[in-house]
Amino acid sequence: MDAIIFLGLTFSVIIFVMVRGSIEEKQNKKRYEASLREEYGQFPDKEYKEEDFENITRLFAYRHKEYFVDDITWNDLNMNGIFALMDHTQSSSGAEYLYDMLRTPRLMKDAFENLEEHISYFQREEDKRVAVQMKLHALGRSGRFSIFDYIEYLDNLGDVSNRKHIFMLVALIVSLVMLFFDVIIGVFVLLVVVAVNMTTYLREKTSIAPYLTSFSYIMRLIQCGDSISEDGLDEMPEYKEELKKKVVKLAVVRRNYGAVAKMNSSSGNPLEIVFDYINMLTHIDIMRFNRMVRLVREYKEEIYELVETIGYIDAVISIGAFRESLKTYCVPEFEDGKEVTLCIKDGYHPSISNPVVNSFSQKRGMLVTGSNASGKSTFLKMVAINAILAQTIHTCAASSYHGGLYKIFSSMALRDDLMAGDSYYIVEIKALKRIMDVAEEKGENPLLCFVDEVLRGTNTVERIAASAQIMESLARKGLFCFAATHDIELTHLLAEKYDNYHFEEDVKDGDVLFSYRLLDGRAQTRNAIKLLKVIGFSDEITECAEDRAQRFLRTGQWT
Repeated sequence: MDAIIFLGLTFSVIIFVMVRGSIEEKQNKKRYEASLREEYGQFPDKEYKEEDFENITRLFAYRHKEYFVDDITWNDLNMNGIFALMDHTQSSSGAEYLYDMLRTPRLMKDAFENLEEHISYFQREEDKRVAVQMKLHALGRSGRFSIFDYIEYLDNLGDVSNRKHIFMLVALIVSLVMLFFDVIIGVFVLLVVVAVNMTTYLREKTSIAPYLTSFSYIMRLIQCGDSISEDGLDEMPEYKEELKKKVVKLAVVRRNYGAVAKMNSSSGNPLEIVFDYINMLTHIDIMRFNRMVRLVREYKEEIYELVETIGYIDAVISIGAFRESLKTYCVPEFEDGKEVTLCIKDGYHPSISNPVVNSFSQKRGMLVTGSNASGKSTFLKMVAINAILAQTIHTCAASSYHGGLYKIFSSMALRDDLMAGDSYYIVEIKALKRIMDVAEEKGENPLLCFVDEVLRGTNTVERIAASAQIMESLARKGLFCFAATHDIELTHLLAEKYDNYHFEEDVKDGDVLFSYRLLDGRAQTRNAIKLLKVIGFSDEITECAEDRAQRFLRTGQWT
């Protein structure tokens, strides 16, 4: 009777734990689903470290491209920060695809038709969006490494032939048969075979354990593709069919995963312990693992395609959420040709919480003057970022955007390259030379470039002479150059080639007031010395500096 009561209590506890776990899982899913609805249209609260981007960039590195936003431009504009603002993705596949989109501006108008339909669909259909996001959340992240890394790591295993394991299995069977003919010899042979098989098994299982994570994520990919294709893509029939085809192709991988999945299980179940010993003797699960490796290698391209298809869906949802989080956004309008007017109305930098909007319409390059901190660099970055966003995620931080389909380059936030032994000036002229090289190429698309303080790394005379020549060579058909400078001389030298705009500030009652408004014409005021006084430099320094400046303007000589 006591035994029956004990068994009954044990069974009840097991049932209670299982039911409670199921209830908690459902409650967690409901809470997460509610958070997806509530947080849609808010900037994501995520922190990114430098190593995080090593994984996120893997799809971008895997794809071969004719044109992309190069590293100098990407770093100049802090596009990692822009990515962080829009990363609402639920999976590693989605994050990698979104990053790849941002690095690869599209150069043809018709490339945006389906993209806009898909973004709008998930913006419109909240229930469908949340349902798909929950499935993507179940797929989740791939851990410390990208799925591309995991699959490439499988190559480190080299040849995964099962010949050795089949031989050991045959040796085990032979030793068992020998027991029926000669017990003593049979037992001896059996003990030797068991020892060799178990030792070999434990050594090989330890070496393959790190690779099991890749199989786990691949299985989740297949399950996610299967689940999404069944529901959630009503207005994306081509992607629905694409997912179904890929899941069917990868069915053989799915079937072989079961035995491999148990290789890392350690539940303590008596039946599983028995099977563990059987595997040690027979190597059946290692043979299944090796078959799985061969299948993944065979279907590598299909797996990569599945990553991209699922990643695209996740990225599209993320773009819609980014749109909703912006103060104002617009869908860009594009026009083919090399002399298209670039027009932005109420454009702003999406990273600034309370931005001042600016508008302009340009048929040629622009020179922007003004004092430090007046808004020149931020304005250039605003234009460049919106141009990239327009041609990648079909979304702009503005009330309207009209322009061409540009190749976009910049030379702005440069630094000395200590590793290469290059000074700031060398780094700067190399960055400018790459823009000049692209300008010399005969392509279908216009070039849009941004330069902050041309040749600031050298002396005044040579800077103005060389800057004027470089900027003049960048003023040609199919090339739009937006440049910021402190050198008023350039605005006169290049007046026939560039339109002049400026930013200005007021120094009042010991304070500096910036409007951050783009104004027509070149800067007429000089406030650098006044700013010294505002910051707290002595009257002697500021008055003597002002006297020297005035004398130079009168005589053309420094004293």
